[in-house]
Amino acid sequence: MSARTPLEQLIEVEQDARQYGFDWPDEHMVLDQIVSESQEVRQAIEQGESVERIREEVGDLLHGVVSLCVFCDYDVDEILSAVTQKFSKRMRLVKQAALKRGLTNLHGQTTEFMLELWREAKNLE
Repeated sequence: MSARTPLEQLIEVEQDARQYGFDWPDEHMVLDQIVSESQEVRQAIEQGESVERIREEVGDLLHGVVSLCVFCDYDVDEILSAVTQKFSKRMRLVKQAALKRGLTNLHGQTTEFMLELWREAKNLE
């Protein structure tokens, strides 16, 4: 039997908490928590907090997203697989668009240019 990943362990702890009755009343409160955690990440970065502190806040943000998945009975692995495929496909399209412009990578390009390629790729999907 293989060891469980940290993600699997978190899902198990979340499910156990729900079964125990420690649960959110609705998905809107979970989303509010995710927004709050996102703001805490931003604040830690803006205030120049330590890497450890920022990582802790990012962990809380990830935990919030996993909580939403568990609350809604979504399969986290299925969601991660789908988003990985989606991102991978879009990046292939971005790379194709860059190659058409004579670029082998996007180092040194502006954010605006990269977003233009991203929108172009998104429109092709």
